[in-house]
Amino acid sequence: MQDRPTAPELLDAMAADLYSEVREWVPRERRFRVLVLANLCAVIARELRAGEEPSRQDLELFTALSGSPADDTREAAATLAAAIRRGELDERLPEAIGRLREHVARKLEVARPGYAVNAGDG
Repeated sequence: MQDRPTAPELLDAMAADLYSEVREWVPRERRFRVLVLANLCAVIARELRAGEEPSRQDLELFTALSGSPADDTREAAATLAAAIRRGELDERLPEAIGRLREHVARKLEVARPGYAVNAGDG
């Protein structure tokens, strides 16, 4: 493990350089690819900074909604999705939707910070 720069800082620097410098050096038809790579670096940096907390919160959320214990977030999400498909949450759908918005907000904070705030509640 390095002291400074940290892995997220390195990824941020790579993303900034890809966006501001490298993008101009590549042929026009390949610039979108450079932007995708810059965004990927930025997303990975945000995921590293967030750590395990978002996954822990999602695991708690999914198991609370489905009422079924699970060992990991993917398993809990699959169990919850199956319960929704079977109609087991129909009577609590407004609550479930409200709680699942928490999950989506966490994902958006990593994938596209500020999007949820700018998109409004609609």
